[in-house]
Amino acid sequence: MSCTSSTLPIIAVLRAPAARAALQQLVLALALVLGLSACIHGGGSLPPSGPAPADVGVSTQELPGEEQPAEPAPLTGPEKAAAWLEAHRDRPTMLRAFVERMPKGADLHMHLNGSIYAESFIRWAADEGICVNRMTGALTDPPCRTREGQVAARTAFEDPELYETFIDMVSTRNLERSPQSGHARFFAAFSKIRGVGADGDKIAELAARAADEHVQYLEIMLTLREPQVAAIGRKIGFDTDLASTRQALLAAGLAEEVTRARAELDSITRRARTTLGCDSSEPGPGCDVEWRILQQTIRTLEPAEVYAQLVFAFELARGDARVVGINIVAPEDSPVALRDCRRHMAMIGSLSRAMPEVGVAVHAGELWPGLVPPRYLRSHIREAVTLAQARRIGHGVDLAYEDDPPGLLELMRERSVLLEACLTSNRVILGVAGDVHPLEEYLRAGVPVALASDDEGVLRTSLGTEYLLAVTEHGLGYRELAQMARDSLSYSFVEGDGLWTSPRRLQVADACAADHLGSDEPTPACAALLASDTRARLQWRLEAELEGFESLPWITCQVPE
Repeated sequence: MSCTSSTLPIIAVLRAPAARAALQQLVLALALVLGLSACIHGGGSLPPSGPAPADVGVSTQELPGEEQPAEPAPLTGPEKAAAWLEAHRDRPTMLRAFVERMPKGADLHMHLNGSIYAESFIRWAADEGICVNRMTGALTDPPCRTREGQVAARTAFEDPELYETFIDMVSTRNLERSPQSGHARFFAAFSKIRGVGADGDKIAELAARAADEHVQYLEIMLTLREPQVAAIGRKIGFDTDLASTRQALLAAGLAEEVTRARAELDSITRRARTTLGCDSSEPGPGCDVEWRILQQTIRTLEPAEVYAQLVFAFELARGDARVVGINIVAPEDSPVALRDCRRHMAMIGSLSRAMPEVGVAVHAGELWPGLVPPRYLRSHIREAVTLAQARRIGHGVDLAYEDDPPGLLELMRERSVLLEACLTSNRVILGVAGDVHPLEEYLRAGVPVALASDDEGVLRTSLGTEYLLAVTEHGLGYRELAQMARDSLSYSFVEGDGLWTSPRRLQVADACAADHLGSDEPTPACAALLASDTRARLQWRLEAELEGFESLPWITCQVPE
């Protein structure tokens, strides 16, 4: 990787822990000089300005001919927020309050079922008359087989031990008490909750939670019509002539499955809006959260079934504006996924070239030494970028073991391929966290990054927790957090060209170049852009919310004159 700037060595030095600590102290000292000490240390009001008390012995009169130093320029909103964060790095409660309230843009990597908390699943199971296994937590259709440990799910609300056991078994809560690894416990959870609850209710839950977490936009992964599509794939079989196989699949009924999936999305959307009260006189906060769908493909099936799913996903995304992209999911370390990884990436690449308007995100590099033999760590991320033409990479944890990591980072930077960093997920499933995680290497190389929750319910996490880990385990500051929030919208697959002509440099589109970003009263040209461009509208809203956050009384205060 060629170094294009003489500043790279300086940046590398500043990322060292000792240098970072010194830099943080310098920022705090600057804040103190500017009169922000009271606000930084306690959030209280500043003492009144005026002359020093007489008993201190300090003269406030100017000496003849003495030139008074010019007052330093006041800190901007982002500078105040950055100084506040640096001053509170050793105060966990205040850091948590900071990241919880901070606007976060988008969550681009979240699986629908995995993002639902167990408490919702057991409630829905009770409403639907479903059974729960006392030992495994698995939810099954009635009748309940008592000899096999199954009881009515409603029993859990009268049996605290069963209720707590269920939550632990379908999540990674209390993982330290389990004989299972995080990897095994995590992936085992999904089969236990499959088919329970309505997708519209689930999306409503995610939207309501996103509003609470100050998230403006969601891209939700779900799998529509998977059994029917896989059956068509088995019927047609797999031929290495991908184009002709695609046409055969469509002729064999895949086109009709796309139509049925769109009708399902109509029903899901209506139910989500009804649950949130979006068409009522008092719509819920979740109604203000935009959401789109990524159609998932299960990578652990045979090639004919995987390709049928991928063709279906691309055709659905091309034909329905609510579906903005595709992803390929399920354990990357499964034998079939390892065997067929390169083939899967070639399938995606072929379809992406035929339908370039469809967003492509790929789970890649969610592997670690010991989980798989070393040879499987060398190429998955690169193949996702080069063969699949992925515009976003989910996880990317095994970067260090890829062939030519610096070259791969340069390639991702040049192609503007965003990393979806899922810190809690990587800690629980792979045991990779802190300095061992490659997050800082991606950032240092200039690769765009967005933090993501992955599976909030199963992992018992939140997007705020991911932001907190970025601060506490990776030493990131406010400017980096804000840039990642902006990048989450800039690199989303939502429709529209957006507010920025250059997202990394924050160059504003001509229509809004003369406006104050986030203003309630944009100029006519800017208002026209915002009305017609969903991405630009979301970005405008994020700028307004960031400015409001940076102006909170407990983050900033009036500097004495």
